[in-house]
Amino acid sequence: MNHISQPVLDGMVELVNIGVGRSAGSLNTLTGHHVSLRVPEIKICTVRELKKELPRPDLPFTVINQDYSGAFDGTAMLMFPQESAEGLFLLMTGEEKKTQTNDELWQMTLTEIANIIVNAVMGSITNILGKKIEFHIPEYHEDSLDHILADSRFLTEEQVALVHTVFEVREKDISGKIAILLTKRSIETIAEFIHEKMG
Repeated sequence: MNHISQPVLDGMVELVNIGVGRSAGSLNTLTGHHVSLRVPEIKICTVRELKKELPRPDLPFTVINQDYSGAFDGTAMLMFPQESAEGLFLLMTGEEKKTQTNDELWQMTLTEIANIIVNAVMGSITNILGKKIEFHIPEYHEDSLDHILADSRFLTEEQVALVHTVFEVREKDISGKIAILLTKRSIETIAEFIHEKMG
């Protein structure tokens, strides 16, 4: 784990990039606006170190995370600052703010957006690898990333790979982050596949 070759790192980024590209079309259709996605970046670290790689871990965020397991395991996260969450909610429902009466709709809407993105990204990866995974029930949070990561079931992992990218609806000043966390076992599975293809 301490000596992952550059081709393996590049391969993991490209796998996520393919899935992210696939999700862009779905997001464009959902929002009715052009969604731009940056090229993913990768970091090998511990879960405790993740907050250094994620935006403003001390501030409240709307976060939907979905664990997955099977041939490989980890979690996928969609993160929005409050203003961007409200902007997406407006695009999807026509309602400007979260209130007591529309709280359920708010959570359902943002969770569905996360489902579409996660299924596009992880579905693409599993199709390419020829592997199967199961998705766990998505979890919705309104909290700081510090607190959310402190409850991660991967907290004891010696190292993880974090592949993350930013998506933006620029004309609406909306942005969020997609982050895919891969455990050591996941990295080994993907590395084996990449080495086979390179061989």
